[in-house]
Amino acid sequence: MTGKPITMRRIRRMRAEPRVVSLAGLRDTDGGGKEIDIIDDDSNDETVFEQPKVLRSVLMRAEAESDQTNLGHTTVKTIKAAEEAPRIVPPSIARGDPTNTLKGGVRGQMKRRHSTVNNPPTAITEAAALKQMSSHLLGEGLVLESGRSTVVKLHQHDLRTFTLHHRGTQGMRVAAYNDAGQPLLDVDLLATEEQQSIVLPLKSDYLVVTGYGGDEALYEIDSPDAGAISLHHSTDDTAGAGFHPRTRLVSTPVGYVCRGGMVSLSSTGLEDRPWVEAVDALKTTKEAVFHTSSNISTFAIVHAHDDPPSIEGNGVEFISDASVIQGTSLSISIWAVKRSTDSSLCTISTSFVESGSLHSMVALAGHHQEWVEFFKSRDWTTIIEEGAICGHGESILHLSAGDEQVQLKRVEDVAPSLKKDRNRPSQGPRFNLGALAVGEVVKKDLSKHAADKEQDAIVFSMLSGPKNASVSKDGVLNFTPQKEDIGLFEIVVQVSDSGGTGGTATFHGTVGDENTRPYWVGGE
Repeated sequence: MTGKPITMRRIRRMRAEPRVVSLAGLRDTDGGGKEIDIIDDDSNDETVFEQPKVLRSVLMRAEAESDQTNLGHTTVKTIKAAEEAPRIVPPSIARGDPTNTLKGGVRGQMKRRHSTVNNPPTAITEAAALKQMSSHLLGEGLVLESGRSTVVKLHQHDLRTFTLHHRGTQGMRVAAYNDAGQPLLDVDLLATEEQQSIVLPLKSDYLVVTGYGGDEALYEIDSPDAGAISLHHSTDDTAGAGFHPRTRLVSTPVGYVCRGGMVSLSSTGLEDRPWVEAVDALKTTKEAVFHTSSNISTFAIVHAHDDPPSIEGNGVEFISDASVIQGTSLSISIWAVKRSTDSSLCTISTSFVESGSLHSMVALAGHHQEWVEFFKSRDWTTIIEEGAICGHGESILHLSAGDEQVQLKRVEDVAPSLKKDRNRPSQGPRFNLGALAVGEVVKKDLSKHAADKEQDAIVFSMLSGPKNASVSKDGVLNFTPQKEDIGLFEIVVQVSDSGGTGGTATFHGTVGDENTRPYWVGGE
C-alpha cells in the first residue's frame, strides 16, 4: 500500500472500473445529524482519506463489482460515533462463490516487529456450555477476552433483524455466515467505551466474534506484560490464517470455518458435529483443501518427518521450492507464494500418504524471508492459535432482535473474576514429550530444566499425572503408558529447595495404540 491517500477517483483510475462496492461500509453524521456514507459510489466529488495511524483503526477494502477484483485498501481512524454495518451484499455471495478473506485492521503502530500476547481460543464442546453462553449473549452480556474466538449458531431462517451491541477496551472482528457457510459480513470494530451497535445481515446463521486486544502499551517490545511471540504485520492484512490441533473448527455444509478461511478435510467421520477440535479431525485426514485470501506471501505446513505433503494452488503461484526445517517431533515446509489471478481468493490443496501426518497449516502476509527466519529461530510449534495477534483487552457483547432496547453493563460487573485472573501468577513452562506408544518406557531427566541461584539442592515432586507416571526426588521422570492412557496426557511437576516451594512445569504429549501410527501434538 502506498503512502498516498486512497480515493474513489484513484481506485477507479487504478482498474478503470465504472463502479466499486465495499465489503463493509462506515457511516458518519453530517452537521445536521443526517447519516451519510463515508464511501459514496454515486458521488462525483473526490472523497479523500488522509494517511491514518493504524492503531485501533478499521481497514476497508474496495472491490470491483464485476469480478470482485481487489482495488485497494484504506484505513479509517477518526470516525464520529461510527457504526460498522454491511454496505452491500457482495455479488460473489449471490453467485455462490465462497469469499473468505484474511481481514485485518486493528493493529499496532507500523514498527518492524511487535511483541504480542497469545491467549488460547475459547472451546465450547458441551451442550450445557453452549446454552450458558447463549443465555449470557441474550441476557446480561457475554464477555469476550482478547485472543479468543466465539462462534454462535443463530438459526436465523426468518426475517428477524438481529443487532449485536458491544463495548470494551479492544478491537474485534465480527463475521457472519449463512447456512451454506458463505460470508455475509466480515468487519473489524473499533475499541469503544461507549456502547455501539452493528446490524447483522438477514439469514445470518453463524456469528463469529474474535477479540484483537486493545491496550496500546502491550504492543511495545519492552513491555513486561508482552508475550514471547514476535510477528511481522503486513500493511494489508493481519498475518495468520489457518488452524492448529487445538483450534475449534466450525462445521458448515461446505467445510470447516477456521481463522481467516475455510478448510475441507477428508475422512474425518465427524461431519455430523456442529464443531470439532482440529486434533480429532486431523487424526484420520490425508487430504486438506484450504480457501483463504490470495494476498499472502508465505504458506507453511507442519507435518510428520517422513510424510512431506504434495501441494498445488489455484489463485496463488508457488515461487520457491519448499524450505524444510526439522524439529524434534515434526517438520515444517515453507513456500514463498504470490497472487496469480485477479481473484482475491485462493485455494491450496494438500495430500499425504498416511493419515495423521498433517499437524497444522498457516497462510501469512508480510515478508517471506522474515517468516523463514522466524521459524528457524524458535520452536515453530508455537504457531499462534486462531491467528490471535493481540494485547490484553475485553469486550462485552449482547444480541437483540428487532427494536429491543439494550443497555450494556460494564465488563467488570458481568465478570468480576477477570480482575482476579489478571493478578494470578503466570503458569510455568510447558514441555512436549511428543507421541508415545502403549508399553513404551519413558525415562527423562528433568533436572536440566530447573535451577537455583543459591545452588541449593532441588527436590522434585509430581503434583498430578497418569497413575503409571512418577517423578523421583532428584528429577527423573518415569512413565510407561497403558491402554487407559491413550489420548492426551499432562504431568505437572513442582520444584522446591530448603527455602520453600518453587514453581511448576507441565510435561505433556499424546499416547497412541501400539499398532497405530503415532499422531504428534505441538508444543506451546
